[in-house]
Amino acid sequence: MVNFLLVQEKIIDYNKKIIDKGLTPQKVYKICSCIREVFCLSYSIRKNNLLYLYFQKEHILIKFEGKKLRYLGPDERSQALLLEKALKKVKREISINNDIWIKSTPGIFIRKFFDMSSFLDFYRSIALGKSFLIISNNQIDEYTVDILNLNKQFVEIKDDDFFIIPIYTLSRKNSKMIELFKKMKNTKLLSFSKIKDVEYKILYINFKKDQQRSI
Repeated sequence: MVNFLLVQEKIIDYNKKIIDKGLTPQKVYKICSCIREVFCLSYSIRKNNLLYLYFQKEHILIKFEGKKLRYLGPDERSQALLLEKALKKVKREISINNDIWIKSTPGIFIRKFFDMSSFLDFYRSIALGKSFLIISNNQIDEYTVDILNLNKQFVEIKDDDFFIIPIYTLSRKNSKMIELFKKMKNTKLLSFSKIKDVEYKILYINFKKDQQRSI
């Protein structure tokens, strides 16, 4: 099992008509690429993986459970439509609140939090192992603390561990949440010195876990 938490700055507005016209926003494609690399194998789904996608501005969390997922194809259109359906459900469900998961499609659930603090409290309740906060290559020099490098060091990935990956460009104005994650107990900074794109980082983490399993 590999647990991922992807953090997006805000919800991207799009719909099925936009997808059908081939005008899906690039940021949505980026999210879809991440979803694909978390779950999709050549002819099957990684059933044991778990993905949380958090939209920071709206405090919306979408959960993808590998064991329950249906209708998730390897193509970006399939992934974009499932994501769009979940986001549409968020807009429709007036009763959505901090304590309830609402099902969108099989294996995909949505939940809204009151604020960032209530979301972080929830994250602490599910992050039972170590949390690895993935920092981008251009951030490495900003930190004086030790940074693990998955390319060079042996990092054992346990089933309770979480990989936190921001999928938007960080700046001083929008990095407050990431700074809060850094201060959490059992959180390690992790870099990929030779891997730039988020989806390839996810692919590599899955590869490392598969490698561990085969030893």
